[in-house]
Amino acid sequence: MEMNRGKILLIDDNETDLRTTKEILEKAGYMVIQNQGWLGVTKSIKFLNPDLVLLDVNMPALSGDNLYDLISSYIKAQKIPVLFYSSIDETCLKKLKIIKGATDYIIKGDIFQLYKKISLYIKKKQQFN
Repeated sequence: MEMNRGKILLIDDNETDLRTTKEILEKAGYMVIQNQGWLGVTKSIKFLNPDLVLLDVNMPALSGDNLYDLISSYIKAQKIPVLFYSSIDETCLKKLKIIKGATDYIIKGDIFQLYKKISLYIKKKQQFN
């Protein structure tokens, strides 16, 4: 197992999803920083400079797609890929990705896509740094 294959900021309001996803990604050698909900996300991005942001779409108070709007100028300037991460219908997720301009999306529970897409986008980001 490679250690520290990249730094991921995981944003989700669901504690179980946070813990499970973090465990899966850490076993694959990634450093995972959790942010439960939207509070403090801008500060986390600025100070932690993640290689990738994994953003839950379904969050109360401020949904992931609206949070994306708030952080998009900073993440685009830093060229940080953002993957929407949700259990909503794939068609909706695909539309949201296109409308908002996120890098990609992953359906929660699809561990193969989680590994594949995170690996792909972190490698791309690291090549250009």
